[in-house]
Amino acid sequence: MIKRLLKSVREFKKDALLTPFFVVLEVVMEVIIPLIMALLIDKGIDGQDMAAIWKYGIILVLCAMLALMFGAAAGTFAARACPQSASRYVLQCAEFLVFQH
Repeated sequence: MIKRLLKSVREFKKDALLTPFFVVLEVVMEVIIPLIMALLIDKGIDGQDMAAIWKYGIILVLCAMLALMFGAAAGTFAARACPQSASRYVLQCAEFLVFQH
């Protein structure tokens, strides 16, 4: 069954490989955001340093935007890779079941 799935992914290999890549990038950004938030609190708010607050605030906004873009890219590549290969596999299974009876 896995060999059959891998055959149908062949033509969508680029999209199938880019999807987890962008998901990993999104997760990395989502992990970095709390760390930067901690820096903002420790160095900016506790230190009463307005420059640090602006610096880490801008970095937070950029990280959130990157996470959003990586998530959108992952969804786009997943949508491109999945329906064609999945629907083809489902049709092949349906044909197999119909012709077996």
